[in-house]
Amino acid sequence: MQVTLMIGLCIGAAAATVGTATAAPPADALRHKLQKITAGGKTMFGHHDDPVYGHTWSYEKGRSDALETAGSLPAMFSWDLGGIENGDSLNLDGVPFRLIRENAIELNRNGGVNTFSWHLRNPINNNDSWTVSDTTIVRQMMENPESFRRQLTNLAGFFNSLVDENGNKVPVIFRPWHEHTGGWFFWGTPNTTEQQYQFLWDETRRVLDEQGVDNVVWAYSPDRVTGKDQYMARYPGDDLVDIMGIDIYHFDKEGGLEEYRKTVETGLATVTGLAKEHGKIPAFTETGLESITMPDWYTDVLLPMLKENEVAYVVVWRNAHDNPKHYYVPFKGHPAEKSFVTFTSDPKILMLRDMKPCGNCGSEKKCD
Repeated sequence: MQVTLMIGLCIGAAAATVGTATAAPPADALRHKLQKITAGGKTMFGHHDDPVYGHTWSYEKGRSDALETAGSLPAMFSWDLGGIENGDSLNLDGVPFRLIRENAIELNRNGGVNTFSWHLRNPINNNDSWTVSDTTIVRQMMENPESFRRQLTNLAGFFNSLVDENGNKVPVIFRPWHEHTGGWFFWGTPNTTEQQYQFLWDETRRVLDEQGVDNVVWAYSPDRVTGKDQYMARYPGDDLVDIMGIDIYHFDKEGGLEEYRKTVETGLATVTGLAKEHGKIPAFTETGLESITMPDWYTDVLLPMLKENEVAYVVVWRNAHDNPKHYYVPFKGHPAEKSFVTFTSDPKILMLRDMKPCGNCGSEKKCD
């Protein structure tokens, strides 16, 4: 019989005040929850945009490719906030921010965790995150920060709007300025100096703090690295980071397997080692094999890596409804379906069915 660990914390409700003491920020309980998951030897499984669209469908309430194959929603939903900086109603992939908010609140109510990335349009010329022809963007942001601060104010407004039915802020993970060790984003290492990259973190935290954002757990996530020195080269500081993560994708199908395994071995060993040294939470913040071209990838490749490295969660990317080859979770009838079911049933892996709902501290359920 499989025994699963039911994880429950009152992460939607602020701690009660004693006398004139200030209530603990909502983010504190989420940090504790993630620490407990890691210490318990478990790993939450996450999927980007999971409940809003899938391989052949979009915006059908109640659907999820993970749910339809594994019988449970993921324990974690990943979302992107690209577009929120300009006050758009839809994010960069066309998902309404209204739906993101609703689904994030509901997932929290059911015991799951939300994580957010931010592929913003830069405040200098409004080009997307991947436009890197001008390597002076961040320098210009430092010299004239007003537009960037307006973007950050819009971002803060979204986080502050994540409020449950009891009026409690929903705590979430935020992963800004990610994959900077590569050169594909305007904030990447070839396009910025160390001082400029640090400015992005400092200014982001300063403005969100000023706007009263206290429900964010902060994640730092470079792309693949060669070791601790490269990982820490632009680390923004222990005071700004709660989670040490890394993004590593499996490319080139079966031909890229050995390279992927070696890169993940180095990357996760770096993450878990540094997280222990710095008192942070380790995570595998993005990974996956596009189209899942290896039927046993989840059981034979990903699962052993997670069993060798204690991380709080792993996130695979989205199942695009408008790009038939761009998917990372198997759908019904896919050759990798059986492997995915076995993976999600393993005692190591937490799905939403394994997460104990605890919407507020007035609940009849006992919370840790």
